[in-house]
Amino acid sequence: MEHAHLSQTWNFGYVGLSYVIATLTSFVSLELAARAGRQRAIGSTHFWLVAQALLLGYGIWAMHFVGMMALQVNSPSGFKVPLTIFSGVAAALLVYPALRILHAGPLSAGRLSAAGVIAGSGIVIMHYSGMAAYQLPGTVVTVLWGPLVASVAIAVGASMVALFLFKQLASDWAQHQRRSMLLGAKVLAALVMGVAITGMHYTGMAALRYTADPQATLQTITTFAGANHSLLALMIGIVSFLLIGLAIATIAMDASGSRDAADELEAGAGLEPVAAD
Repeated sequence: MEHAHLSQTWNFGYVGLSYVIATLTSFVSLELAARAGRQRAIGSTHFWLVAQALLLGYGIWAMHFVGMMALQVNSPSGFKVPLTIFSGVAAALLVYPALRILHAGPLSAGRLSAAGVIAGSGIVIMHYSGMAAYQLPGTVVTVLWGPLVASVAIAVGASMVALFLFKQLASDWAQHQRRSMLLGAKVLAALVMGVAITGMHYTGMAALRYTADPQATLQTITTFAGANHSLLALMIGIVSFLLIGLAIATIAMDASGSRDAADELEAGAGLEPVAAD
């Protein structure tokens, strides 16, 4: 049976948007990580860990979804709704236990490896279930094992690096560094993490080769709005930036509240006792 290769091009606007989403998500996650590890109250720690897991999971999924739409083929395409939703949930569900393991005790090679494998597995499951949700009726898919193995290695390795940075930002060392230095380090780390996250995605996409099958029958599938890519990309971009903005506002309010509390403590410590008349 002969299979013809599909004509494939890339929309570099979507590629750029996927990198922007990954980088902004990484930066805000670094900010959230600093709070997750420093909070002493169990409730506060749990809140920041959940917030970080949800934001990071959603951000990686949004990057993946926009990256999928960057692939332009000369064939009708769409996304299976249940699998697409599952892929987004899977990332957050496995990032959260990885963060819990990371902050459960002192940093060690074993703890970092375990957390990295769990988070990396979540990213891999998210990616390939999302790829399975991408439908090109009338095609067959060939798996290329080299890029597939490379994508798994990148996912686990990038997760370990990210988790290491999260732990460092939550340590006593970070509290003694200048704010400007920490900000520069977070920006640089976010840029690198953005490259790693998108690099894993596009390496994973290279692991699957779609070819046209003239003898295949077209299937009727439930997809997102006929794969109106421009509208979907706009919606995901808007939601992503709204969530990132909300996270930044929450961080800013928390920082303001912490400064006010510190000022009150300092003022209280400086009060002189008043002599009785």
